[in-house]
Amino acid sequence: MALLFKGLVGVGFQLLFFGVLLFAPTGGLSWLHAINWLLIYAAMAFVSCAFFAFFRPKALEARMRTGRQDQPRADRLAFVCLVGALCVSFIMPGLDVHYWSVFPRVGEVVRIAGLLVFVLGYILIFLAMLGNEFAAPTVHIQADAGHILADGGVYRLVRHPMYLGFLLFSVGSMLWLGSYISAVFSMVMIILAVIYRIEVEEVFLVENLPGYEDYRARVKTRFLPLIY
Repeated sequence: MALLFKGLVGVGFQLLFFGVLLFAPTGGLSWLHAINWLLIYAAMAFVSCAFFAFFRPKALEARMRTGRQDQPRADRLAFVCLVGALCVSFIMPGLDVHYWSVFPRVGEVVRIAGLLVFVLGYILIFLAMLGNEFAAPTVHIQADAGHILADGGVYRLVRHPMYLGFLLFSVGSMLWLGSYISAVFSMVMIILAVIYRIEVEEVFLVENLPGYEDYRARVKTRFLPLIY
């Protein structure tokens, strides 16, 4: 129960984080699509948190294991770049929808498509956690937890499926929220940030995680299928 409580508290902080990013630029809470986005995200996050707490606790523990004292210096910069890309992504739609209106209004069909992409991205993140009980937010070897190579499930197809899910999650969210320009900027910024982090992460894993070099040879796709 202690792990579940910690996980739910973490989800609460995530909701607060996203809520501040979305609504701070608007100066109010009168944005129905953003409210619905938070409700949908909350439902998925709370359910998945409960699932992992009861059925895959090691995976949930890994998401809370930052290991900053063992984190390579290069990954600290990569992590900041990734978080920065996320923050900018979720600040922009409020500005665009309420003030800029750079492109024409997003139609309902595109919004629904964005919602589906957002949910698909979350499902991919869920599957990545399911297949890797050592998917911590920072790059480090979790020796105390018996860190071993994860190469099953979605990791058989993509070396970094969580980053792909993260990209779909963000771009789909921007479309649901009604901002084409935010979707474009989110895609570009997150792809650049993720590519940089993957380069840093894989250098570390090749040197420190047994079997990772062979895994790279077997699974060619790092992040974007047929592209990278």
